[in-house]
Amino acid sequence: MAGGMIPQSFINGLLDRVDIVEVVGARVQLRRAGANHMGLCPFHEEKTPSFHVYADGHYHCYGCGAHGTPISFLMDLDGLEFPEAVEALAAQVGLEVPRERAAGKRPDESLYDVLTAANERFQAWLREDAGARAYLAERGVAAATIETFGIGLAPAGWERLKTALHGLGQDKLLAAGLLVARDDRAYDRFRDRIVFPIRDTRGRVIGFGGRIYKPDDEQPKYLNSPETDVFKKGRELYGLFEARRAERRLASVVVVEGYMDVVALAQHGVGNAVATLGTAIGQAHFERLYRHVDDVVCCFDGDAAGRDAAWKAVKAAFPVLSEGRQLRFVLLPEGEDPDTLIRNRGAEDFQQRVRDAVSVGDHFLGHLQEGLDLQRLDHRALLCDLALPMLAQLPAGALRTMLFAALARLAQTDAAALERQAHSATAAPMASAPAPRPLTKLGGRLLQLLVRAPQLLQCLDAASARSLATAAAGDELLGDVLDYVQREPDVDTAALLGRFLGDSAYDRLAAVAAEPILLPPTACAEEFAAGARRYVAEHERQARAAMRDAVRQSNSLADLQRLRDARQ
Repeated sequence: MAGGMIPQSFINGLLDRVDIVEVVGARVQLRRAGANHMGLCPFHEEKTPSFHVYADGHYHCYGCGAHGTPISFLMDLDGLEFPEAVEALAAQVGLEVPRERAAGKRPDESLYDVLTAANERFQAWLREDAGARAYLAERGVAAATIETFGIGLAPAGWERLKTALHGLGQDKLLAAGLLVARDDRAYDRFRDRIVFPIRDTRGRVIGFGGRIYKPDDEQPKYLNSPETDVFKKGRELYGLFEARRAERRLASVVVVEGYMDVVALAQHGVGNAVATLGTAIGQAHFERLYRHVDDVVCCFDGDAAGRDAAWKAVKAAFPVLSEGRQLRFVLLPEGEDPDTLIRNRGAEDFQQRVRDAVSVGDHFLGHLQEGLDLQRLDHRALLCDLALPMLAQLPAGALRTMLFAALARLAQTDAAALERQAHSATAAPMASAPAPRPLTKLGGRLLQLLVRAPQLLQCLDAASARSLATAAAGDELLGDVLDYVQREPDVDTAALLGRFLGDSAYDRLAAVAAEPILLPPTACAEEFAAGARRYVAEHERQARAAMRDAVRQSNSLADLQRLRDARQ
C-alpha cells in the first residue's frame, strides 16, 4: 500500500460516489423497506432483521448498535485497516487512491506481483515433487488443505527461483526477500523446504515461511522472509486470512506457535487457528486479532518455553484487554504440540481443551503465586508488588475490577487501597524491564564474533543454540543479537547493523564490527563453539548457586523478589 495520508477530500468524494446498498448488499441479503433497506445483521446473531441501510449512506443495527459508513462496514466485517478499506472501496468504483506526500519513502507495491509469481512457482514445484508430497501426506495434510493454504516447495539448489523468475529482475527479488545477497552474489533464500505463503487480510502474498522436511537436516527448522516494504512480522499472523475465509463470522481465534500447527488443525476441522511469524505474540498482534474477534485462546506447549511464551502473551495483551475482550490459555502436555496432539488424540480432545482454557485473570494470578506462601505477610506483600504494575495497565472494565478484588482476597487487604496504589505504581521502576546485565569478557568476545560473522551461530546444533540464547537473554546486546540471528540465519554484518539503526545500541555494535578478529574462519568457528559452551556452563553454575542461596535464605524478601524477576 502506498505511503502518505489519503486526502480527506478524496474520502468524502468516494463516499459520495459509492452506493452503500451495493457495498452492503454484496455481503448481506437486503430487502427494501420504504426508501431504505434492511436485513439480518452481519455483526451479531439474530433471527428478526434489525439491520437497516439508509439511502443517505450509513447503516445502523438496532440490535447490537453497529453503525457507520461503507468504510467502517468493510473495516468491521473484514477486519481491514482504514487505508485498506478505502483502497477496497476505491477499487470497486475504479478509482486510484491519491496520497499526500509522506515523510518516508513510498513502499514498493510491485512486490505483491513478485511474491505472487514466486508463490505460483513454489506450488508448481510441489506438484512435481513426489518426495515432498509424501512428507505432507505422512503428516496427514490432504490435497485440499495444501490448496487452501497455497503450500509449495522450494527445491534444493542455490538459484532455482532466481533462474525461474529472472525476468522480474534481481533487485525486485532481493527487495521481496526472496534472494539473499552476500559477497557480490545473490542466491535463493528458501532452499529444500516446504514453503507456506503468508497472506495479509486481503489475501495478498506478503512473505513466506519455509520448513525443513528431510530427516537429518541440520538447518534451522523454520526460516521466514525478512521484513520488506509489504511484510512486517511484528503485526502479521499466519493463517488469519484462511481462518476468516473458512468462518465468515469468527467467534474466536486460537493462537499456536507454528505453521504446521495451523495447517494440522485446519486439516482436522479446527479452522480458526493462527500463528505468529517466528516472534513472540505482541501487543500489535493482539490489537489486530481483536479487530476480528472478542475471544482469543493462546495454545502453547507445556514445557518451560511454552510457559514463558504464555507469560509474555499476558504482558503483551493487558494494555488492550478493553471491555468485552477475552483472553484464555491452553498449556498442552509436555512433549505435545497442536500438530501431534490433534493427530494422536483427535479434534474433540483438542476442542475440549480449548473449551476448558484458563482465563487470563486466573492464569495471571496463578503464575504470580507460584513459589509464594500466602500464609506469610511478606509473601502477600510481594504478590501485590508483582501484580500491581501490570494491573495498572489494564483498561477500565469488569476484568480490571474483578482482578483487583481477587488480588485483595488473596492478599487479605482492601481492593480500593490496591487500586490507589496501582495508580501511583504505573510509572514505578518495577513496571519497566530490569536493566540488562553488563557483558562479561567472554560474552563480549562472543558478541564480536557473532557481529562480524553471524553465520557462526549455525556451527552450533539446535539445542546448543537454544541454550546459548536462554543464557544470554538478560545480557546487554548479546541476547538481542542472538535472537535476531536465530530468526534471520542468512543475515550478514551489514544487515545486522541495519536492524539496530536508530537504536541506542547501534554505535556500540558498529564499533564492535570494526574491531579486527585476526583469525581464519575455521578458528573462529572453533572459538565460538567453545566459548558458547563455557558461557552456558557459567550461566547454569550461577543459576544453581543463586537458587541454593535463595533456599538457604528463604526469609529474605529481596531474594524472593530476585527469583521472581528472573522468572518473568
